[in-house]
Amino acid sequence: MNGRFLVGKCLGFWLSGLVLALLLGCSPEFNWREVGVAEDHAILAFPAKERTEQRQIQIDGHQLEFFLSAANVGPAVFAVGFAVLPENLNEAAQHSIKRALLTSLFASSGRTPTQAALDGQLFELETLVAKQPSLLMARVLVHRGMLMQVVASGPTQALPREQALEFMRSLVLK
Repeated sequence: MNGRFLVGKCLGFWLSGLVLALLLGCSPEFNWREVGVAEDHAILAFPAKERTEQRQIQIDGHQLEFFLSAANVGPAVFAVGFAVLPENLNEAAQHSIKRALLTSLFASSGRTPTQAALDGQLFELETLVAKQPSLLMARVLVHRGMLMQVVASGPTQALPREQALEFMRSLVLK
């Protein structure tokens, strides 16, 4: 009886370990994590591990160093980009740069930026990318001397609207 009990306990322990290993091996499609972004001027919840790249961009006659942190969940992309604006830019020049960035985002839809988008509010664009219906949800704003662009985009079938909204709503400016 004692030997059977010990074998049963060992088997139970082994099966419990196997179940735990299987559960740990299963990762949810959306694995949210809060991350400080834009030189810690904001916090954003990414749905997967993000990676950051930087490059020089020319926008509205200004050469800017642009940083982009992005996470992919399948073909859907969740990203925040930012550039430190030159200190000598007045409010009108900052607005002009923001308008130029928005115009480039709206170009794929054949529309012009709305007043709400110019005011830094959330906007959505439905477009065709590679002949697939796609959704772009974004905000572009200037905050504490930084141009920021927050975007969730991807094929409509691969980008759940609720997840895109969760990403966009998670932005906390500091």
